[in-house]
Amino acid sequence: MGQIVVGVDGSDEAAEALRWAVAEAERSEATLTAVLAWGWRDQHRPADREGFDLGYGWSEAKAALDEMVEAAVGVDVGADSGRRAVSDSPARALLQVADGAELLVVGARGAGGFRGLLMGSVSQRCLRHATVPIAVVRRSAAAGGGASVDSIVVGTDGSANATSALRWAAAEARRWERPLTVVHSWGVPGTAYGVGSADPDLRPLQEEGRRLLNSAVADLASDAPPSVDRRLVNAVPTLALLSTAGPSDLIVVGSRGHGAFGRLLLGSVSQQVADHAEGSVVVVP
Repeated sequence: MGQIVVGVDGSDEAAEALRWAVAEAERSEATLTAVLAWGWRDQHRPADREGFDLGYGWSEAKAALDEMVEAAVGVDVGADSGRRAVSDSPARALLQVADGAELLVVGARGAGGFRGLLMGSVSQRCLRHATVPIAVVRRSAAAGGGASVDSIVVGTDGSANATSALRWAAAEARRWERPLTVVHSWGVPGTAYGVGSADPDLRPLQEEGRRLLNSAVADLASDAPPSVDRRLVNAVPTLALLSTAGPSDLIVVGSRGHGAFGRLLLGSVSQQVADHAEGSVVVVP
């Protein structure tokens, strides 16, 4: 039994992340810990208390945390979760508590999609520094919100980290009893954006991509979920994943890899997908 850590702060996004984490903990039989970061200048107030409190401390933060959890998931469900009020900055508090956990869950600030806002600073900092898988939960337009998952979509490029992401996604598909879609992006500059190329024959490149995709799925063997779809897409990796996944699908991607799925830096595939996906995203380090 592992541990799932989720950040709460009273926002709608954090409430959605908490509901998602509760469902994930139930399916994976993991313990759940809700974390609220607080400070003298970062006071979270219970609904019946207003204004700045010179004596604000742990007991006030814990009362606010209890209220947030129960408002988001109810008293009965909330009673099964551990709760920690930590006096620190939000990202640092979450990373500290989540060290060694099975999964860290954060809410995404922003609407998603290329016309929407990017994620907030807390989720971005956690993505950059987490040493455990991290889920960035975004409430989708579909019924049920982010806690509803239709299918699992994962990108693979043959790297060791992509293999870890694929295995995580396969386990997730089995837990949720959802189909798994494995995506490999292929092409050369120009053709990968759907633009014409001077190369008259790209079939060898396409076939190599197909071989890599088939090999990645075959390596799952008995760990594969009942339903596995394979997608070979001539597009840059970010667009390949975003065009395959719908607002109620969960995208899983490795934070490091080689070739097209590059390192986790600002502008990388994992960062771009987490910023612009319509639904939720899990980045596996």
